[in-house]
Amino acid sequence: MISMEPKDFSQYDWAELVSGYQGLSLMQTWEYAEAKSQMESWKVWRAIFKNESRIIGAVQAMVRPFPLIGGGLVWINRGPLWDDGGGSDPSLLATMIKELKQYWVEKRGMYLRIAPPASEDCAAANALSTTGCAPVEEGSGWASARVDLSNTMELLRSQLQQKWRNCLNKAERLELSTRDGSTEGVFNELVTSYDTMLLERKFRTNITPKLVYRLQELLPQEHKLWAFTASREGQSLGGILIARYGDTCEYLVGSVNQAGRALNAGQLLLWQSVCQMKTLGYKWFDLGGMDPELTPSGIFHFKAGLNGTAYRFVKELEGYDGGLRSLALRWYVNRAKNRSGD
Repeated sequence: MISMEPKDFSQYDWAELVSGYQGLSLMQTWEYAEAKSQMESWKVWRAIFKNESRIIGAVQAMVRPFPLIGGGLVWINRGPLWDDGGGSDPSLLATMIKELKQYWVEKRGMYLRIAPPASEDCAAANALSTTGCAPVEEGSGWASARVDLSNTMELLRSQLQQKWRNCLNKAERLELSTRDGSTEGVFNELVTSYDTMLLERKFRTNITPKLVYRLQELLPQEHKLWAFTASREGQSLGGILIARYGDTCEYLVGSVNQAGRALNAGQLLLWQSVCQMKTLGYKWFDLGGMDPELTPSGIFHFKAGLNGTAYRFVKELEGYDGGLRSLALRWYVNRAKNRSGD
């Protein structure tokens, strides 16, 4: 019998609980949720799932109440997380989502939106169809690719796409000046270049410089964001930023400028990040979003150069009670997401 138990967690205890669960992402880390709640009008809610006395899963949700009309939005991004003894039985995930729907929708009249960390396949689709939550019509599930860092450096380099590897070779011959680490100096250098890029290109993103700064302040030393920057003759060429959690590291921010692109600095920095993360002992390098339909073509092809293994999750699910209030909240959420491009 599976049950759900809402619970408060310390930073350490949450990390200890979820670090070994499949599908762990930055959005399900304690620090990310706390950073969002401190900067925006979100409240953080967490719970565990038990099979009798054994903890088998956990979930972190962002909750935004709407006091004037009642109810509100519950947003679960790439959760719940679960441990089914080493397998990937989607029926366990479906049971947890049923518990979430009963708690938030049926008992509290909230609008529930979930992006589950489950691979897009028939088994998952069939299991999740029993939850009482429906797939969101618009959009598709999260898509990305990841590189297996347990392979040797020789094999990882040989797997690079030929054109991408040629660009890397050219950049290495230029002997560009590079820095990397999680210290304040190199981190601030990266965020400054990122802020400049966003302003110049008028990009809109939820990963804002302010959020990145706040996240870095909250992260423990062993999981701080790791920056890589490049320059030539004193001119900044931009950089990239890597998030670290569990056994995975993830490409979070890229800010290579026009001069850097002309010198293939992006290829050099991304390859250096792969090498460094492997040295630090991470198992997976996630490329942080690669959707053939949604990712800008230049970014997609740049990331594709690492020849990672592509994956896609199931579509987002939504649960609501069908009343006027929940329908209004559903309309508001869909409109906001469409405008933001998320």
